[in-house]
Amino acid sequence: MVDSADTARTEEAKSELEAILLEEDLKNVPLMVFANKPYLTFALSAQEIAEKLTLDSIKERKWSICACSAFTKEGIQEGMEWLVNNLKEEKA
Repeated sequence: MVDSADTARTEEAKSELEAILLEEDLKNVPLMVFANKPYLTFALSAQEIAEKLTLDSIKERKWSICACSAFTKEGIQEGMEWLVNNLKEEKA
């Protein structure tokens, strides 16, 4: 989960994501990034966050990004459904 309004920590989030993607136990596991707080005035869009995290460079696994609100739960269901469906595909 990335805080859409905390642009100062985007680079830290990118670094952490890169470390996670190198984990052998997580190889080929689908990636869902939740972009939290998209409703705040200075929040980046999900697309802008995807660009800052260079998600388009991830070729070895399926990924998606979903704007959400941890407070109202908006977007959480859709993101989790995508993740579950893609995990099922990986096991098939």
